[in-house]
Amino acid sequence: MAQDRIRYEEALNNGHSYSWDQRWPEAIAAFEMAAQELPQEPAPYAGLGMVYMELGQYQKALDSYMKAARYSKGDIIHLQPIAELQERLGLREEAGQTYQAIGEIQLRLKKNDEAMASWLRATSLSSTALLAHQRLAAAYQRQGHTLNAVQEYLAMARILQGQGQPGRAMEACQTALRLDPRNVEVLTAVEFLQHGQSLPAPMTVPAPLPTTGPLMPFEVESRRRGNGQAGKSRPLQEAQRKALALLAEVVFSDSEEEIGSGNGLSKSERDALLSQGLDYQTRGLLDKAIGCYEQAIVGGFEHVAAHFNLGTLLLEQKRLEDAIREFQIAIKDRTFQLASTLALGQVYQLRGRVEKALEHFITALKLADLGTVSRDRGGQLTELYNNLTEALLVKGNPQQAISFTNSLLAFLDDDDWQEKVKKARIRLDNLSGGQTKILGDILLAGSHHVLESLHLGQEYAGRGFYSTAIEETYRAIQLSPDYLPAHQQLADLLAQQQRREAAVTKYAVIGDTYRVRGDADGAIFAYERAAELAPLDLKIRGRLIELLQHQGNTDRSLEHAVAMGETYYQLAQVDKARQTYNEALKLAAQGAPEKKWRTRLLRLIADIDLQRFDWRHALSAYQELHKEDPTDQRTTLTLVDLYYKVGHPALGLRELDRFLIYLVKNGRSSRVESILTEMIQHRPTDAGLVERLAGLYRQRKQLDKAIKLLDQLGEAQLNAGETTQAVKTIEKLLTLNPPNHADYQQLIADLKNQ
Repeated sequence: MAQDRIRYEEALNNGHSYSWDQRWPEAIAAFEMAAQELPQEPAPYAGLGMVYMELGQYQKALDSYMKAARYSKGDIIHLQPIAELQERLGLREEAGQTYQAIGEIQLRLKKNDEAMASWLRATSLSSTALLAHQRLAAAYQRQGHTLNAVQEYLAMARILQGQGQPGRAMEACQTALRLDPRNVEVLTAVEFLQHGQSLPAPMTVPAPLPTTGPLMPFEVESRRRGNGQAGKSRPLQEAQRKALALLAEVVFSDSEEEIGSGNGLSKSERDALLSQGLDYQTRGLLDKAIGCYEQAIVGGFEHVAAHFNLGTLLLEQKRLEDAIREFQIAIKDRTFQLASTLALGQVYQLRGRVEKALEHFITALKLADLGTVSRDRGGQLTELYNNLTEALLVKGNPQQAISFTNSLLAFLDDDDWQEKVKKARIRLDNLSGGQTKILGDILLAGSHHVLESLHLGQEYAGRGFYSTAIEETYRAIQLSPDYLPAHQQLADLLAQQQRREAAVTKYAVIGDTYRVRGDADGAIFAYERAAELAPLDLKIRGRLIELLQHQGNTDRSLEHAVAMGETYYQLAQVDKARQTYNEALKLAAQGAPEKKWRTRLLRLIADIDLQRFDWRHALSAYQELHKEDPTDQRTTLTLVDLYYKVGHPALGLRELDRFLIYLVKNGRSSRVESILTEMIQHRPTDAGLVERLAGLYRQRKQLDKAIKLLDQLGEAQLNAGETTQAVKTIEKLLTLNPPNHADYQQLIADLKNQ
């Protein structure tokens, strides 16, 4: 059994990898192999369903997802594509029943808005979705949307009559009648049932539904209200409660301190108006409440809570211009800033000013997001939200903007919306791998549930359950195929499984996609991950260097250029390595001074030239290095050696003298002897080197060493056939009064007579 599981996971992972690469035949074969190993696991069938959907083979996709749903015991992630496929295949009744089942699952998960969306879809497709109508009726009744509830009960009555259950149909009509006793459509239905006649078609034509996919939560709210507009969001409700509490404090305060100009109403008059306004507002007499608050403000009462509360009432009464005025005052106070921004977005949305509304909605989300991070991250988050605004307003499309708005309002429509935002930020930071991401990207992806699936994927991976982690990550990708962090997590999982080649391919594709989208930071991050896994991939490294240079990130660009040069060198492409270092050298001056890029690159270039015995190019590089640091011993001695090799020993000795003088002046004269000794070992016939060391011995009164050194030089010169030079060396030796003075004189005479 353990072997079956191992083969199953390997085949499943291969299937997902092939799917990513759009190698559909291989993906099908891999998923089928996984299904053979463990036939009752849902994941292989879900994988097959996804592949067949991509290929447009909808019946096969439906069959596969049906198996996945059966073996997962009705997992909603498999039911949703089943419903969509049934709808595409024209199986409207079946699709309606599936959406009805999805709604029941969402209800158990307490996702009420999503459940209502599914039930609405079910009723639009199926003529017999009795349970969906029943659920919608109960939901509308709880929310106080009487007309909508009545229509659902009438729909139930028609279905029950068609099923031969007139008694239950009458019960549905009686329930509707209790909600709206004077409703003509309900009274007519009761009369028809009493006379045994078929119920008529509905008088109220429902709003058209989208062609595919369930309604977004914002659309559900719009349908419920019947006017195409969203209701009051939780942040607005919360802020309004806070405003009312503050106003009540003002009324009941014993302080005589005036709030405002002090040029109008007295405190007692002001308090009377506020008290009356609060009472009217509690009783739902909004016009009268608005009048009281406006009188108080005109009379000099300048409290931000009054302006915000008045703005919310004006918004409910559709007095939009007046609402804008009040919210623009309230937005200046930090307490009401986020709610006022959100409210202004809704006001502009009602006025049809989509761009202005979207701008305020993004700002509201930015304010919520900034409340979850430290101040030092605020600047970067603000910049990213500015980019999001530009993307949606300038480069985006209306449908994407609408989708973002719907997702935002649904995201904030929660009593614990602040905790929800904090939790989303924590998860986003955990998933970002050091990158800075914004909540706006999640909502642009279509649903914050993407974040939940990715978080689960990370949890499973942390426990070593990589196949389950990959499955959860694919779930996130299905929810939002264009959300690149989901694909990035998939690449991370492949890397953790040591599937380096597949991971590198995915990182490269992610980087390319980020680059096309204009997100240089995202592209750099993906390319760097690919380069870590595949250091010899020069194409990826090249894209990375290009992007970093374009971003002005010189140091990181140079780091990768050095790495690229090393790669060329390892591949025995020495010319390209040298060319890469030379190109990088042009940017070295722009790098951080402490990095010493110019020195590092010159040394790399020079080392290549030395290894190729290209003395002249090496000399040029070392001359530059010597200018950078004339006191560096390695550089100076290599430079001296290169002067000898190109036939300029005098220049070499000149540089050597300068360096030896520097050593003596800086108290390092002990190094002089060892340096000269080592150099003489390599060039025993070089008189210039020997004379410098002999001179050092003379200064130290070590005449024996000087005599021995000159004697060795003369002998070496004679052996090399350099008679003239040997005579000069012996003559210098004689100035030291050697013990065998006569022998040296005789040697000179013999040499001259030859």
